[in-house]
Amino acid sequence: MIVHLLGTVLLATPATALAHAFGEPVQLPMPYGLYITGSVLALVLSFVLLAFSGKPGGSTRSNTHWVLPFPASSAKWVYRARAAGSVFWLSALVFCVITGLVGSNDSHRNFNMTFFWILFLLGGAYSAMLIGDWYKHQHPWRFLVPAQWHGIRKYPRWLGHWPALLQLVCLVAIELFFHSTPRKLAFLLIAFCGFNLAGMWLWGTRHWLQRGELFAVLFRIFAACTPLRRIRSNDGKFRWRIALPFSDLHRLRLWHPAQCLFVLFLLSSTAYDGLRETAVYFNIFWQDPFGILTIAFGDHPLKIYPQVRPWFIAWEIALLIVSPFFYLVLFVVFLHMGRALTGGQQPIGLLLRRYLPSLVPIAVVYHLTHYYTLLFSQGLKIRGLVSDPFGWGWNIFGTAITGRLPWLPDMADIWTSQVVLILAGHVAAVWLAHKQALQLENTNSRATLSQIPMLVLMVVFTGVGLWILAQPLQG
Repeated sequence: MIVHLLGTVLLATPATALAHAFGEPVQLPMPYGLYITGSVLALVLSFVLLAFSGKPGGSTRSNTHWVLPFPASSAKWVYRARAAGSVFWLSALVFCVITGLVGSNDSHRNFNMTFFWILFLLGGAYSAMLIGDWYKHQHPWRFLVPAQWHGIRKYPRWLGHWPALLQLVCLVAIELFFHSTPRKLAFLLIAFCGFNLAGMWLWGTRHWLQRGELFAVLFRIFAACTPLRRIRSNDGKFRWRIALPFSDLHRLRLWHPAQCLFVLFLLSSTAYDGLRETAVYFNIFWQDPFGILTIAFGDHPLKIYPQVRPWFIAWEIALLIVSPFFYLVLFVVFLHMGRALTGGQQPIGLLLRRYLPSLVPIAVVYHLTHYYTLLFSQGLKIRGLVSDPFGWGWNIFGTAITGRLPWLPDMADIWTSQVVLILAGHVAAVWLAHKQALQLENTNSRATLSQIPMLVLMVVFTGVGLWILAQPLQG
């Protein structure tokens, strides 16, 4: 009934969708409602197939094969490559600080803005998703703090991943709500370096990189989705294990509350970023349809914009901070419903830790659909920025002008790819949750019954995700 109602409502939408990632009308090959209905039906079909193919206590091993063996003698070359990578990222970090401090403060002319926000942050996350946790071996701290340094204090268990979560919230808030400039980014990077070096010095390199350093924790989550695994076999050779994307997420252990909130915030902040750019979100506050702000300030908010603007920023920050708790409450409610259907007695805390990794594919594909176009529209401009990194009018490599031209594929193709990505992420989430249910329940029928509420939740997530993408941007 819910699926039918959702499909009926969305079929009433016009065929011309205002795709959120573009900001301009895109004539789609077929009505937008058909996209969402087809995605929902595919999601339901995948659930039905899983229900008939699953086995109680199902194994978490994936179908794999082995390719590209490497002899153990190549280990020294691997070490040198990793060391070279660490030198590169440390040099790039220092260079970003220098260009930010002494270069142009124009975001489009300074090297550090494109390099950090687009190439390092987005490109680094998506690279980890493809090839694994490269940052673990090439982080910039290798030559600043010894890997064997254990710190002067024992890392407190209660602290867990709170430092990484705090850094993630601050980074997203700065990017969303405060006009970023090369100068501000330089000071942000200095603070980031000081904070993490202090953490490693105080509690040790290994513990801090596991729990406290933002990018180590962030890229590790993306790397958990990779189809590749590099392992060392008994014969001393390194091999690549190839499996389905997301299939190894059952190995992700979310043992600390802050770790769980980190995953939820990664999901909620991306969805919120997409929502806040829409005209619907903008009008709810500034058009004041219920007259609340007009009563509070004595005039319509648009007429006294400078006075209301700080309150708007505070409201946005508050929504961002509470956004993961909204997803948490929603997820727990549906876990309760699934447990009630089967009469299970498992603690909700256990169910939350076991099922929460199934939300990682959704968080990752939301991130991809909302931001991957920036690699084409902004990331390719690095070709020109390397010729003039300070924005002083240089042309070192002769690409200062031509190298800044962006490239974008057809917008309708981008929209189609976004639909496919969102659908794939939700199908993977249903699959992972079903695998966990098979391990927790005694029979396949009980596992399937317990996942019906989760299916409804995935249908809602799919519909909302595509709805946000299709909304017109605020003017």
